[in-house]
Amino acid sequence: MIRKALLAAAVVGAVVLVVILLAGGGESGGYRVRAVFENGSFMVSGEQVRIAGANVGTIESVGVSMPDETVAYDKNGNPVAKPGKAIIVMNITDPGFQDFREDATCLIRPQSLIGEKFVDCRPTLPRAPGQKPPPPLKQIPSGQPGAGEYLLPLGSNSTSVDPDLINDIQTLPYAQRFRLILNELGGGLAGRGEDINVLVKRANPVLRDVDRVFGILSAQRNQLAQLASDSEAILRPLSRERSHFAGFITNAGAAAEASSEKGPELEEALQKFPTFLREFRKTMVSLKSFSDAGTPLFEDFNTAAPSLTNATRTLTPFSEALTVAIKSLGNAGEAAGPIFAEADPVVKKARDLAKSGVVPTAELARLFVNLKQTKGWDGLTELIYNTTASLNGFDQFGHFGRTRVTLTNCLEYEATPVGASGCNANFNGPNANQSANTSAADLFRLLQQGLEERNGGTAAEPGPAIGVGQGSSAGGKRKGEAGISEASKTGAGTEPLLNYLLGP
Repeated sequence: MIRKALLAAAVVGAVVLVVILLAGGGESGGYRVRAVFENGSFMVSGEQVRIAGANVGTIESVGVSMPDETVAYDKNGNPVAKPGKAIIVMNITDPGFQDFREDATCLIRPQSLIGEKFVDCRPTLPRAPGQKPPPPLKQIPSGQPGAGEYLLPLGSNSTSVDPDLINDIQTLPYAQRFRLILNELGGGLAGRGEDINVLVKRANPVLRDVDRVFGILSAQRNQLAQLASDSEAILRPLSRERSHFAGFITNAGAAAEASSEKGPELEEALQKFPTFLREFRKTMVSLKSFSDAGTPLFEDFNTAAPSLTNATRTLTPFSEALTVAIKSLGNAGEAAGPIFAEADPVVKKARDLAKSGVVPTAELARLFVNLKQTKGWDGLTELIYNTTASLNGFDQFGHFGRTRVTLTNCLEYEATPVGASGCNANFNGPNANQSANTSAADLFRLLQQGLEERNGGTAAEPGPAIGVGQGSSAGGKRKGEAGISEASKTGAGTEPLLNYLLGP
């Protein structure tokens, strides 16, 4: 039950607060400040309310406080009621200044010599960036005079003394009266120092502001002491670089003047600045990771910097010459472009030819590798050399051939006897030396028999030797077989000969 009662009271309080807010600002859409002054003489409705010299509203009404009306607050924040104080209700119509804070002040100033006056206000005191602002003015609750308006208490307001009143002191009988007042009040004021202090603060806003300044300085005395101790360290470099500092101030003034001419552009840029800062912060985080990862590389670059500098200086003439070469190459490329375009079909055919020649080229490469491994080329050249030396001789009369081949009409190998076909193409003919015929036939038989032995076969009757026109009998024996040496018949000595020709 208690919880429900508290909940109901909270709902009722919220409704009352909404009603108060609507009642305070819903009459004409303004922001009403109820300011309390010691003296509101010559103030009338319709006079101007200014902030920093700009008109922000008007005086809606001028009156006197009632005996039970709140005009100030004590140190504990309790309301204080004093009758007979001037009540000026100001209607602030400018939306930019509808936010008076607890440190706001208002001063009644003369507007002209004929007695017109206006109210000069300051919604809040200047503060450092990031400092929390004071609370807003308290709104007068319902049931009290000025309900819904914002109360600016008596201690925050003051009234300036008109120049004509000051001048009136010098005239009679005001001078004598003023002298009597000072004489009579001297004794009465001797024991009321605190009241005089309060009176002086209210009479002169400068003293009140000075008191506030001293209060702020007293609260920040530790920071001021630190500032005093650090000022020497700060001012010493500035004193040493005073010429540069003066130049900075001068250039800063020129930069500020140029910036003022670009006010709208700067305002638009500042509106985009928060977004830029967010993106810049992300970029700087990524850049930090990159810099951490690249620190070893940059250290190596630092070591190699002198060499890179020398290389750059050395490459400067080369780059200049290379520029000319690249320009010439570009001109040549422009001239050769149509030629390369016309040669495209030939290039395609060459490409197809290269593809088709892959297998033969690979086999040829394998053949060359095999010949190199088995030293086949060496054997072939030695065979040509030794064969030439064995078929030719040299004596005291000069060169002579050991064999003689006679060209005849024999175009094919003849297997019939000589008499039957009439072919006569043996080495040196049928009447030549028997040893020459025997040597040619013996050489062929040795080769044939050696090949069969390397292949694992037996020595069989060799076939006819290509290029030897002399035929043999039907039994397969050639003429001159009886002249074959014993080593040729048994096959002895053929393996060294094959190893010499084909490799081991």
